[in-house]
Amino acid sequence: MPGSEWAAVLLVIGVCVAILPSLPRQRTWARSLVVAMGMLVAARYLGWRFSETVRPADPTTRGGLWIWSVFLFELAAIFNCAVTYLMLTRTSDHSAEADRHEWRLRRSSPSALPRVDVFLCTYNEGIEVLEGPILAARGLDYPNFDVWVLDDGRRPWLRDFCEAKGVGYITRPDNAHAKAGNINHALAVTDAELFVVLDADFAPRRDLLMRTVGFFEDPKVAIVQLPHHFLNADIFEMNLGLGDQSPNEQRLFFDTVQPSRDAWDCAFCCGSASVQRRSALAEIGNVPTGSVTEDILSSLLLLRKGYITRFLNEPLAFGLSPESVKGMFVQRQRWCRGGIQLMFLKEGVLGPGLTPLQRLFFFPIDWLVQTPVRLFGVLVPIVYLWTGLSPLVGADVSELIDYQLPVLAALTGPMIWLSGGRYLPLLSTGFSLLLSFRLVPTILSTLIKPFGEPFRVTPKGSGAGQGVDGFARGLALTLLGLTMLGLLINARPETQVVSDPEHRTAALFFSAGNACALVLAILAGRDRGRRRTAERYRTDARIICEGDNGTWATAGLLDVSVGGARLSWPGDRAAPDSLRLHPSGVDPIRAAVVRDDGDCLGIRFDLADDRQRDAVLQWIYSVGVDAKRAPLSPARLTRRLVARCLG
Repeated sequence: MPGSEWAAVLLVIGVCVAILPSLPRQRTWARSLVVAMGMLVAARYLGWRFSETVRPADPTTRGGLWIWSVFLFELAAIFNCAVTYLMLTRTSDHSAEADRHEWRLRRSSPSALPRVDVFLCTYNEGIEVLEGPILAARGLDYPNFDVWVLDDGRRPWLRDFCEAKGVGYITRPDNAHAKAGNINHALAVTDAELFVVLDADFAPRRDLLMRTVGFFEDPKVAIVQLPHHFLNADIFEMNLGLGDQSPNEQRLFFDTVQPSRDAWDCAFCCGSASVQRRSALAEIGNVPTGSVTEDILSSLLLLRKGYITRFLNEPLAFGLSPESVKGMFVQRQRWCRGGIQLMFLKEGVLGPGLTPLQRLFFFPIDWLVQTPVRLFGVLVPIVYLWTGLSPLVGADVSELIDYQLPVLAALTGPMIWLSGGRYLPLLSTGFSLLLSFRLVPTILSTLIKPFGEPFRVTPKGSGAGQGVDGFARGLALTLLGLTMLGLLINARPETQVVSDPEHRTAALFFSAGNACALVLAILAGRDRGRRRTAERYRTDARIICEGDNGTWATAGLLDVSVGGARLSWPGDRAAPDSLRLHPSGVDPIRAAVVRDDGDCLGIRFDLADDRQRDAVLQWIYSVGVDAKRAPLSPARLTRRLVARCLG
């Protein structure tokens, strides 16, 4: 029947649009049902793909070898997806448990609460990065803790700053084993029962300890890991002009993947924003130094001892996302190298003492499969358009519509639903593609030589640098040029390489998607620069304001930094020229109104002295970040992307 080839894809899309939104996303049965649907469609596709379009090809010929190679890449990608979906059939939420623990701790005698050492790890970050986190840590709402700045840069000015602010300062004679060695040295000269690890740019919210310490009542909990929330827009948001109205690309991991890993007791430590039990770490010889990602290796070693890493998905610490393309690549290359190193260590993912499920969930399949497949997916249409080597044999467009489109919808729709909208297919593809240009060489070099590459700190603040990664941008432009030229060549009868019009149509479909992703990667790969010297802290707090015109109002605090803030001003109140803010626990803050947009005021603080400045910094980190971003509608998102392309 004509048009029947569309039935399967329309059915899958209909289920995703009409049924999935009504299902309870937190329930295991609903998640399992949705995952099963996706996997059934994938199994249907693989059955057709192998029997009809791969098996007839002779792998001893050039064309047949290419067809089999493409299929094996597809098979690996779908297996990777299946492992991820298996993990996502469960999820967890420990906020209610954190409420009970906080209630208990606040009613306990201070002397009965465990002592905590708060470690801020730094190497070369400037005072513009360090000041806020140090003061925020000093202001933690907990009766029994010490703050220690672990300075691997051995800087006298930082020692003097710590002494002036009343926090501890620890350094060592060398930088052996980088961050892991820095923490281990601090553990040797301190003795609290618990310790917090914070990177130099991470500032804790005042109630971080009250919300986490209670979990250690369970003797099997060795680490409580918190999500990483960021005060600044990430590279993709900044360079594409999206502001903070698209999900930060790490939200998918911290808000979707980590809660699911936690539900399987397979969450892992992510270094910063973690609270750890000293005695448990002592059982594994303290922080391991065999990998450049010592945090995930710690979780693996602790699993073997019967301990778990508990994940509490609450915004209790806030840091800086990489501030440049260079910084982003440094960070991701380190993560990639550390993940692959786990395959080569005796205590890694293939070593003794782990269950099959733990091995499966900790195996670095995302690095080994997802990243190369993303780049390979761009090459397939290019090879076809330029050489005529088809990725499959014996299929017409109606079969592609009947089998390929349903599997694309069945693997994409459930991920959007499972992630609560944190997964945006086109943006995610563009970002993954940008990363692949640097990570594929890292994967290959690490497989050949797993160890020997030194730990590289992600540059932050004044050391972040700006510019463009010439290699990544050049490769993206080359691939985009080859894609567009390939389409142009095949559009002219006298130069056509692909003679079948149906197959040219299929190549056009996949090439168009690749071209969009490449354009996003090109735009995201060039730093636009950041205008503010201090990042604004998004919040949804309320604050009492006293205007110089005698007006009193309760305004919404939209964002704030040590230099000023943006207020949501009540429409029935006249906007003053200056005002005094009355934050809880802080002396009134004088401020000048520097911008009046009607219902929104921009203000600049007039701070009396360093003491008030310190108090304001501590207050800023106590008000609570607004972790819920209002996402752009598809129409506004498209308009911003088009404007970025044209601009």
